[in-house]
Amino acid sequence: MQLFSFIFSLFWEKKCYACGQVWHFFCPACNNTLDIYKPYCYVCKEYSHSFNTHKKCSTYFPLKQVVVLTHYRQAWIKKLIRHAKYYNKYSSFEDLISQNKDFFSQYVDAKKTLFVPIPIHTVRKWKRWYNQSEKIAYYLSSILDIPVNIKIIYKKKYTKHQSHLSQNERRKNLQSSFWVRVNNLSKDTIIYLVDDVVSTGSTLIEATKELQKFWFTDIRAIVLASD
Repeated sequence: MQLFSFIFSLFWEKKCYACGQVWHFFCPACNNTLDIYKPYCYVCKEYSHSFNTHKKCSTYFPLKQVVVLTHYRQAWIKKLIRHAKYYNKYSSFEDLISQNKDFFSQYVDAKKTLFVPIPIHTVRKWKRWYNQSEKIAYYLSSILDIPVNIKIIYKKKYTKHQSHLSQNERRKNLQSSFWVRVNNLSKDTIIYLVDDVVSTGSTLIEATKELQKFWFTDIRAIVLASD
């Protein structure tokens, strides 16, 4: 089925998910109307400079910053991400990211920084042929000149899809699902976990906990959309 989807995708015409214009999965005109998030703390949802986690909220949330581009509630954003994730249309991520270079440049610290995409299990990657978070990380890398490392954190447990679970079930589903391998990486490196969508933050939190075991203290995240 995945092979069929890949072959069929080669013949799909590029059309903007918002307006239907050809040649783009996301056209420049629609990008001008994109509902972009203003900086806020991911925990309390109140204003925070550069999407930083408030000090009072850091007790409950281990990431120092979660940069979010846009709202997932937009129907066409949901469709774009779903098709990019499951139907080989991941170049739509490139359209979305490249047209919002200024946004990412404004909020992402490029000094001593590394992009680390959230991994998926080997079996799931074999079925899908790619990890959508890796695609996003490499597109971000191309515009921000920040290196990507896909050999730091791994998914060791095959888990259910998070979107099908309650908040409590999501936490349990991800427990002990990641493992970290670090070679010659400075502990003062700023690590940006990269993913497509964040909802409860369970995935980011679990990955961060594993990284903290290796004394990384500045862990952040960058995602394309959130609820």
